[in-house]
Amino acid sequence: MYPILEAKKLADKIYLMVVKAPRISANCKPGEFVIVKMDEKGERIPLTICDYDREKETVTIVVQTIGAGTRRMMSLNVGDELEDFVGPLGCASE
Repeated sequence: MYPILEAKKLADKIYLMVVKAPRISANCKPGEFVIVKMDEKGERIPLTICDYDREKETVTIVVQTIGAGTRRMMSLNVGDELEDFVGPLGCASE
C-alpha cells in the first residue's frame, strides 16, 4: 500500500497528491510516469510524475478529474492509501 502524505486542490478539477513510494522515488527520472490503482476494483490510471524527493521517498502527481476513476481518486484524503502505484514507466526526457 502507498500512503497519501498530501492532497490538495490546486484549481477547479485539478488536484495535487504526494505519495510515499520509496522504490519509485529512488529510481524515477523526469518524463516518466506511474500507473495508479486505488483498490482492487479500481481502474488503472496512468499519471505523469510531476516531482519526486529521494530523501523523503515521495512522488508528486497532479491529476485533472475527468472521469469517475479520477473523481473517486481525488476523494481520498491524507492518510488514505493507494493499492498500486507502479513505476517508473516510460522513457525519461533528455
